[in-house]
Amino acid sequence: MPGLFISYRRDDQAGFAGRLADALESAFGADNVFRDIEDIRPGDDFVVALHKQLQGIDLMLVMIGPAWLTLSRNGVRRLDEAEDYVRQEIEAGLASGKPVLPVLVGGATMPEERDLPPSIRALARRQAFVLSDPGWPSD
Repeated sequence: MPGLFISYRRDDQAGFAGRLADALESAFGADNVFRDIEDIRPGDDFVVALHKQLQGIDLMLVMIGPAWLTLSRNGVRRLDEAEDYVRQEIEAGLASGKPVLPVLVGGATMPEERDLPPSIRALARRQAFVLSDPGWPSD
């Protein structure tokens, strides 16, 4: 079971998530990195697959891009929806007691606690890592 779980919003930082997954797979092996689009097989129950993966991780990487906090659907911010997959992933990661590392991409900044739903506010207290295009090789 993969030890590294990449949580991201396809609408915000899918390219960065793919690039990071490729780099991590090169360093640690493809079997040690989980990214939904590559690791959930056609026909698998998405929710069941995510929760199964989250049980065995060693580290969760939460990719946060410029629109991560504000993306909405039908006028409601997605993070405020209990059924939002990104929110569910972060809730499970935080509840696991395993390290949860925010990864800022595309010039994003860390969200404030007050801007997050109560169930994931602890994310705002995690030290973030910044990945940038110009600094990618050294980051």
